Amino acid sequence: MSSLTTTLTTIRRSPYQTITSVTMVAVTFFVGFSFSLFVIGASRVLQHFETRPQIIAFFELETPIEEIEKTIEKIKSKPYVESAKIITQEDALKLYQEENKNDPLLLELVTADILPASIEVSGRNIESLINIKNDFDEFNQVEDVVFQEDVVAILSKWIGAAEIIGISAVSILTLISFLIIMTVTAMKATAQKKSIKIMRLLGATKGYIKVPFMYEGMIYGLVGATIGWLITFSILLYLTPSINEVLGEIKLLPIPLEFYIIHGIIGILSGVFLGGFASLVAIQRLIRN
Repeated sequence: MSSLTTTLTTIRRSPYQTITSVTMVAVTFFVGFSFSLFVIGASRVLQHFETRPQIIAFFELETPIEEIEKTIEKIKSKPYVESAKIITQEDALKLYQEENKNDPLLLELVTADILPASIEVSGRNIESLINIKNDFDEFNQVEDVVFQEDVVAILSKWIGAAEIIGISAVSILTLISFLIIMTVTAMKATAQKKSIKIMRLLGATKGYIKVPFMYEGMIYGLVGATIGWLITFSILLYLTPSINEVLGEIKLLPIPLEFYIIHGIIGILSGVFLGGFASLVAIQRLIRN
């Protein structure tokens, strides 16, 4: 009888232990897959906000366009500036008219002459914003600087806190899954202790004895991780329209099929390794004792 056949027979004879192990692994990898997707999505959202015009410098009304053009050239030359563009008084009026197109009274009261020209600047990362603001403070023609550091900083802190919680949860669940598989394997190996001794007396190697138990743990990991992956992406596909509606212009979904496959393969292989290693540790201790 082959090792794999022996393994499948053992699994079939102990359904409750099998269900317990597979369920725990499935929960672990469901959380793991969900957390990894959250981290990737949150990073994309943060990157989106970091590259938007976080700093807007408003110029005095009488500032010549030539001075504004000189200012933007100096700003663009900075290595920490991603992009910068001029919003002229006419551009500002168009934006105002678009935002208040449903209120004719407001449109009549505002002309381009009373709207200041401005420069919108995006930094390469959140640390760049302070430097850009300090650069604008050096220009006498700049009347006011709108600085959106707090919004991005708060978002960054929340994502950082969520990552710590996620890593902690995945680590704890992984440890629990490892211990459950190890315990189940040890219980089954203990129940077969006499058979193992007889096999050893007949010349069976340690490797020959270990293989069926390792296969069993690997099957737990394979099935559990696959179930966790299927549940995660089924939920993600179901929630895709709602997530896109909430995120608006930030287009994260749908995720390319290649990512689904690669993400699943990495997770499932990790599950196989987890189950196999846990079983190996359990049977190794038993054989040594």
